[in-house]
Amino acid sequence: MSQTFDRRSLLVTAGAATATLLGACATQTQRQVAPRATGRKLRHGAIACGGMGFSDLRALASHPEIEVVALCDVDTARIEGAREFGTNAREFQDWRVMLDEMAGEMDSVHVSTPDHMHAAIAMAAMARGLHVYCQKPLTKTVAEARAMRRMAEETGVVTQMGIQNHSNQNYARALALFRQGLIGKIHEVHVWSDRPAGWWPQGVERPEGSDPIPETLDWDAWLGVAPERPFKAGEYHPFKWRGREDFGTGAQGDMACHLMDPVPWFLGLDSPLTIRSDGPAPNGESFPLWSRVHYTFAPNRLTTRGPLPVTWHDGGMLPPEDLLASLGTDRASLPKNACLFVGTEGALIANPYGEPQLLPAEGYAEVELPDVKGTNHWHQWIDACRGEGEASAPFDYAAKLTEVALLGNIALRFPHETLTYDGDAMRFPDRPEADPFLYPNERAGWKIEGLGA
Repeated sequence: MSQTFDRRSLLVTAGAATATLLGACATQTQRQVAPRATGRKLRHGAIACGGMGFSDLRALASHPEIEVVALCDVDTARIEGAREFGTNAREFQDWRVMLDEMAGEMDSVHVSTPDHMHAAIAMAAMARGLHVYCQKPLTKTVAEARAMRRMAEETGVVTQMGIQNHSNQNYARALALFRQGLIGKIHEVHVWSDRPAGWWPQGVERPEGSDPIPETLDWDAWLGVAPERPFKAGEYHPFKWRGREDFGTGAQGDMACHLMDPVPWFLGLDSPLTIRSDGPAPNGESFPLWSRVHYTFAPNRLTTRGPLPVTWHDGGMLPPEDLLASLGTDRASLPKNACLFVGTEGALIANPYGEPQLLPAEGYAEVELPDVKGTNHWHQWIDACRGEGEASAPFDYAAKLTEVALLGNIALRFPHETLTYDGDAMRFPDRPEADPFLYPNERAGWKIEGLGA
């Protein structure tokens, strides 16, 4: 998305972040405190019923203490396959109508829409006292992520970001190994993904022309807060939106919430100090086919002295060969998506899709994998909504993780330039031109309850 701001528009946007993003709701909706569904089934509404929305609904509906009471999708054709999970559920095409008409009849929702609509919908749901399970990345911009975190805290709702790997056995074992201190103090970290890898288009221009809008699709509602553009069959809906700047957050926004998760989690890191991209910039329509983003973080008791370097690689980019050789491995032996902690005594690969690995392998041949189990990420949230236990990826944590990923996308727009980041003030003090990308740029006239002006 082409974002052009003058100083006045930046100040207006920043002011809106305080007045609306951080808590203002539409006057007709008073903010409510969410009760736990103690002693009864959780009454749940699905917002997005296809793709990941279908997967989330299926996983949530498998819990014995949930009742699906509402199904909503801007494309009504995608509701059809979801009916098996809510045989008596009311059906909606507009989530705003659903939230209004189901007031008092729902306890929770999941939000599994394209990235650009996460904040608008989740903020409105939380303002009504609804517990929220929201897909990753939590939001499209840093200001929205911080707003979500504060809204969750203020309303007391139970929240969870859809990073199911956070709760799986592979990460549980990796964390247990890490906590044994076998690899010493950490002095660098590398995280990589093969995405987009044909999963969705990136490095592409905007398609020309327009096509008839399917009768089942409310295209205006699908666009939501994004700038208006004509419908083009097969280009955006379903799923091909992820690499488009107006709607998605690219490979890093998609996969960093899974793969960079162990970095702030295992190490307890705060906001990055600096960010630098050494790859191509977005073309004004979509994210590039590959990127390499370098972060530095303040050191702590788990790291060596001096800023900790963390490097993100996507589009097939991988850690340096010489580093891997020093650890007794090579690029061909690496999983396609993983996180590598390099310590003073060795290294650990945390892979959400496979068992953790200690390197060099011969140095840890006698080390057994910890006997720890994972948990069901969706069921964990439902239990928490019912007053039983806690969610492991609430918005308090998820917003911080999402912020790291989104800052990488901002760095892409300033190639080969080190951006100093002030996390407390949420700004780039040496590069104010980067500040507007921290904020959303909603479509004029499309008022979003709890978010838009």
